[in-house]
Amino acid sequence: MNNGFLTQSLHAGHSPDSTTGSRAPPIYQTTSYTFDDAEDAAARYALERTDDVYTRISNPTTRYLENRLAVIEQGVAAVATASGMAALDTATSVLAQAGDNIVASTDMYGGTASYFTNMASRRGIELRTVSTEDLTAFQDAIDEQTAFVHLETVANPSLKTPDFAPIADIAHERRTPVVVDNTFATPYLCRPIEHGADIIWESTTKWLHGKGTTVGGVLVDGGTFPWRRSGYDELDGNNPAFDIDFVSRFGEAAFANVARHRGVRSLGNQQSPFDAWQTLQGIETLGLRMQRHCKNATQIAEVLEDHPSISWVSYPGFKSHPTH
Repeated sequence: MNNGFLTQSLHAGHSPDSTTGSRAPPIYQTTSYTFDDAEDAAARYALERTDDVYTRISNPTTRYLENRLAVIEQGVAAVATASGMAALDTATSVLAQAGDNIVASTDMYGGTASYFTNMASRRGIELRTVSTEDLTAFQDAIDEQTAFVHLETVANPSLKTPDFAPIADIAHERRTPVVVDNTFATPYLCRPIEHGADIIWESTTKWLHGKGTTVGGVLVDGGTFPWRRSGYDELDGNNPAFDIDFVSRFGEAAFANVARHRGVRSLGNQQSPFDAWQTLQGIETLGLRMQRHCKNATQIAEVLEDHPSISWVSYPGFKSHPTH
């Protein structure tokens, strides 16, 4: 049986705890884990087994959140991070290196723009911005050194929405993955993977959690990009830290596993168990809240549009919006 979005938001990614029978996800507030023996420890560190080693890498509570987000985003795996910017940093660290460039729509969150121009640039990574609505500009900007194309589902703050499918087609023709910030839409309003995105990142701080008490982020692997022989050393068998081929070992979830074991593990970007548990509580009501958010936004936009002191309102629901 295929469960609906509201049911998935409440139950996906978690089964009753086998030891206690707990119906709700417990908080595993621990830093480390025991091994059966030396061979077990060696196998875990070599990624031959997926059992937990250290909470900076993975944790049962955090995994509940990751599994739930992978389901509701229609991905194959997810990695929870300490913030949305930590998710972006992890993805960039895995996919881009000095000499590469990132092609991004001009309509983007200020924090993202600052990261690309101030942090990524110091690593020798070039930012190329193009108009969200100009498909030809995307085509012209992407070259052999483009690490990924970056889009926002609903841009912050312009609220422009890209035409995902043709942009994804242009990128994929050049063997370039598409990375999408789905923070503003959430998977309730849009699932970018269904429209050609390969990787999603989100700030769970905002709509996903929804209560203003917990900072967090997530990367969701769509399992769609052909990493084999793609030129991404971290993924296609030339990883400098692990003597394994991530594509062969993890298949369609290769990116998520590299993000965890090379990005999060090395950068310390993992989300804490308590924050993950808090975010799980917020996701349980995501569908209901998004319905009300949309209704409220429409009402506010209509009031402002009719107000004599307001000359212009940017709202995607209006035909006057450039990406209505």
